[in-house]
Amino acid sequence: MVKYTEIHKAIVNKLNKTGINTTSKDVSEGFDRPSFFISLDNIKASDFMREALDREITVRIYYFSTTVDNNRIELLNMQDKLNEIFLEDNLIRANEYVNIEIDELEFNIIDKVLHCYFDIRLCENYDRVDDTPTMEELQIERKG
Repeated sequence: MVKYTEIHKAIVNKLNKTGINTTSKDVSEGFDRPSFFISLDNIKASDFMREALDREITVRIYYFSTTVDNNRIELLNMQDKLNEIFLEDNLIRANEYVNIEIDELEFNIIDKVLHCYFDIRLCENYDRVDDTPTMEELQIERKG
């Protein structure tokens, strides 16, 4: 089973291609510029037929530009970079067994901060051992 921390780490690894740090501190505590902040939100987990775990996750990436003012061009350039990182190379390698495919990004600029959103959907079989005894020999009686 893929852990949420593995997903977060895989996204950080993708963002490292920009050469910009990803902060893990709460943004209200202060941060260095430029930097990214990642949030996994709207997490929904459900059982699928007692066989698998279905999960839906919204990933939110916040980009804090070099300066607060006059950052419009920098934010547009970062949108291009995020398109390259997450859509042109659209696989996020969560672990050695699971790759997550990204097919859509949504961008907004709010309070001079770039917001990038995308959804992840995972379906993984449970790691269960089936210890139900199997039938070894079947005897059939025929009438008539």
